[in-house]
Amino acid sequence: MIPETIEVIGFDADDTLWVNEPYYRESENEFIKLVSAYGVEDDIAGALFKIEISNLELYGYGIKAFMLSLVECSISITGGGSNL
Repeated sequence: MIPETIEVIGFDADDTLWVNEPYYRESENEFIKLVSAYGVEDDIAGALFKIEISNLELYGYGIKAFMLSLVECSISITGGGSNL
């Protein structure tokens, strides 16, 4: 029997996130290598993480948010330089 009012609906989408996680990490590592001439790799990883977290409310979570965070981080780290 279905109740008169539905209070909570839950979705489980973890399986798709876990399957794609290695691709995100691989891309992150390649990004860090790409901009490593501009700083220490651990500092770059920390800067990217900070930008991703600050962008969560604006962009949400997913590939679009990740790519926009990579762009923002590269501009921040390189000072807008174009010689990558």
